Amino acid sequence: MIRKAAPLILLSALLAPTSMAGTAVAGTAATNVVPARATAETSAKARAVDPLVLEQISSGVLRDQAAPVTISGVVTGTPSAPVRVRVHWGQPFQSREQMAAFAAGQGYPTPSYSTKVQATPLDGSGKLRFEFALAPRDLGMSRLGVYPLAIEVQDAVTLQPIEIERTFLTYVPPEQPVPKVKLALAMPIVDRPHRAGDSDFMDDDLRASVSTGRLASLLDLVQKSGRTVTWFVDPALLDDARRTATGEYTVRTASGGAKKAADPGARRWLDGLNAALGSRPVVATPYADPDVTALVHAGLDTPTQDAVKRGAEVAGDVLGREISTATAWPVGGALDRDGLDELASSGVRTLLMSGATLPPDPQITMTPDAATTVDTVSGPVTALLSDPTLSEALGTDTSLPGAGLLARQRFLAETAMIAFEQPQQATQGGIGQQLGAVQRQQQVAPQGQPVRTVIAAPTTRLWNPDPEFVSGLIKAASSAPWLQMTTLNSIRPGKTQVPRSDLVYTDQDRGSELPRTYLGGVKKLAREADIAEAVATEPQNLFGDAVLRLASASWRGDAKRVAGFVKQVRTSIDQRMALVSVIDTPRALAGTNGQVPVSVDNSLSEKISLKIRVTSDDRSRLAIDARGGVYEPEQLTILDNRSQLVNVPVTVHGSGGDSTIAVQLLTADGRPYGEQVHVMVRATGYTGIALVIVGAALAIMLAAVVMRILRRRSGKSLPRGAQASSGQAADQPPVSADQGDKS
Repeated sequence: MIRKAAPLILLSALLAPTSMAGTAVAGTAATNVVPARATAETSAKARAVDPLVLEQISSGVLRDQAAPVTISGVVTGTPSAPVRVRVHWGQPFQSREQMAAFAAGQGYPTPSYSTKVQATPLDGSGKLRFEFALAPRDLGMSRLGVYPLAIEVQDAVTLQPIEIERTFLTYVPPEQPVPKVKLALAMPIVDRPHRAGDSDFMDDDLRASVSTGRLASLLDLVQKSGRTVTWFVDPALLDDARRTATGEYTVRTASGGAKKAADPGARRWLDGLNAALGSRPVVATPYADPDVTALVHAGLDTPTQDAVKRGAEVAGDVLGREISTATAWPVGGALDRDGLDELASSGVRTLLMSGATLPPDPQITMTPDAATTVDTVSGPVTALLSDPTLSEALGTDTSLPGAGLLARQRFLAETAMIAFEQPQQATQGGIGQQLGAVQRQQQVAPQGQPVRTVIAAPTTRLWNPDPEFVSGLIKAASSAPWLQMTTLNSIRPGKTQVPRSDLVYTDQDRGSELPRTYLGGVKKLAREADIAEAVATEPQNLFGDAVLRLASASWRGDAKRVAGFVKQVRTSIDQRMALVSVIDTPRALAGTNGQVPVSVDNSLSEKISLKIRVTSDDRSRLAIDARGGVYEPEQLTILDNRSQLVNVPVTVHGSGGDSTIAVQLLTADGRPYGEQVHVMVRATGYTGIALVIVGAALAIMLAAVVMRILRRRSGKSLPRGAQASSGQAADQPPVSADQGDKS
C-alpha cells in the first residue's frame, strides 16, 4: 500500500531571482510554466529562471525511522498555472554505478513509490513554495543504505513533466554497527602570477582579491575548515602578496607605470593565513605551480627542478617555518610517465592525482583504497588518488539556486556508499581470487577500524569556493557515522594493493597543456636570463623567478594575458644586458701592424667578470695577430661603472684602408653575451715612409758626428811646437829679426 506524505504546505509567494541560471524546461507543457516569448533574447531570459529549486533537506543523515526529514523548495512559472509536485523514492542502491545512473536521469531504482499533490496553481507572482515532512518509514527505509529521492513538477493538465531534481538520502539505523572509511581533503591556495620581472607588477588585481575577492574567501575557509584539511599553497602567490605588503610597488600601464603604496590588506591577509595555517597541514607547490607535463614535452627539464627547490625556499621564508615540497599535485590531477619521472627526479615522493589518471582494474567492483605505489626512474613513489565524483562536489557553483544542497547530499551519499559497499566473492581462480581477497581485506578491519581511504580535492586550481558551503560540507562529513577525517600525510599504501592500469593521459589532457611554441620562447628567454646573470661576480637570481612564473599552469588558455608578461620579461633582460657593452668608436692604426684598443664598458652598479673574443671580418685586409686569427685574452674583471681597454694585436695587409673587427663578449664559461659588435679600424699605411725619413735624418746626423770626431782626432796628431807655432801664426803677426834683437 502506498504511504502518503504529510500534507503539502503552501507558504507565501517569493520572487525567484531571474539572474540565476537554471535548468531548461522539458517538454511541450513548459509553456504552462515558462511563458513563450517572441524573441530569442526574451526566451533566454525566461530560461534563466529555474522552474524547480530544492532549497532544504533538514538532515543529511537519517537515523530514526519515526523522525521526519523536511524537504522544501519553490516552483516558478506562469502565474496561476496549474502544477502538481510529486515525490519519488525507491529501494537502496547496490553500487555507485547505480547512483551515477540515477543522477544522470537514466531511470529510477524499482520499485518506486510516489506521493502526489493534485492541481495546485502557482500564485499571482508565479511562485509555489512546497514543503514535505517525510519519515524514513514513510520512504520505505528499513535497512542501512543510500536511497534515491526525486522531486518532480508536472503540468497538472497534460501531466507532462516540467522539471525534476534528483538527490539522495542516507539511512543509518540506530544501534547498527557502521563500516567506516577515512576521508582526506586537499584544497589549493593558488593564484595566477601578477608580476613579470621581480619589480614589474602587470596588474593590481591582488589588492582586491585579498580584501574582498577569491583569496579573501580562501582565507575565510582556511579559518573555518578544521585541522584535517591539507592545504597546497603556491609560494609565488605568497611572494607577490609579500611584495605588495612591504612597500611601494609599480604597476605597469599603457603609459608606463603607476606607483602604488604598500597594501595593508595584503599584510592582513598574509598574517591571517600564516596564523590559520600554523595548526594545519601545509604543502608548498613548486614555485608558480608549473605546467610540468607541458615543460617536459617541450624539452624543458630544469624549470620543474628549480621550481620545487625555489618553492620550498620562498614558502619557508614567508611562513617562517619549513614547508615540505615532497608532495606534488599536478594540474588537473593528470600526469603521464614523462611528468611523473620528472617530478620524482626533482625530489617529489608523493603525488596527488585524480583517480581517473590511475584507474583500478575493470574487474574491481568496489572503490579501492586511495593510496597505491607507482614505479619511476627514481624509484617508487606514493600515488594518492582523489575520487572524481567527490572532487567535483567541492567545486560546485553555489550561485545556482539549490546547487549547494544537492552537492552536499551527493557528497555524503557517495562516501556512505563507499563505506557500505560489499566485496564481491570470487567465483573463479587466478585474478578473480586475488581481487576478492583484496576487497575482503579492504572492507572493515577488526574492531571497526577503517582500512580504506578516500580523497577529495577540487578539480580546478583557481578554485573560488563558497566558504559557508565548503565548511558546512566538512562539518557534515565530520559528523557522518561512516566517516573518519584524516590528513593527507597520514595516508600510506597498504601491503596488498588493488591492480591498476597504467597512467591515463588523454588527448584532451595533452591538448590543454601550454603550447610547445610558447614554451619554446620561454626556453629562449631562460637561456638569455641565465647569461644576463652570469657575468656578475656574486651569484644572483634576477630573472629565475620571472621565468618560472611564465611556466605557470595558470596560463593555460590565457595566451593574450601572458603575452604581456613575456614581453616585459624580455625587455628587462635586454635592458640588463645592454648595461655591459663594447664601445664601437672607430679606431686608427698607423702602419702594417700594431695594437687596436677595444673598450668594454660596465654601467652596472656591481663588479663583473667576463671574457672577450676578437676576430677579423676580412682577413685579407686586416688579420688578428693571434693563433688561429682569434684573440681571446684571460678573463676580465671590471669594477662597477668603469670601462676597461683591451689591446688587440693586428696586422694590415695591402695598402691599408678601412676594415672591421668583430668583438664578442663572453661569459666565464664561454657563452656569448649579447650580440657581436663590429669596430671600425682605419689603417693609414704611413709607417714605411716615416721610417725612410727618420733613417735619412739619422744618417745625416751620424755623418756630422763622424766629421767632428775626425777633425778632433787630426788636431791631436800635430807636434807641440807646431801646435804652438801654428797657434801663434794664427793669433799674432810675424816678429822681425830687428825687433827681436832689440828686445
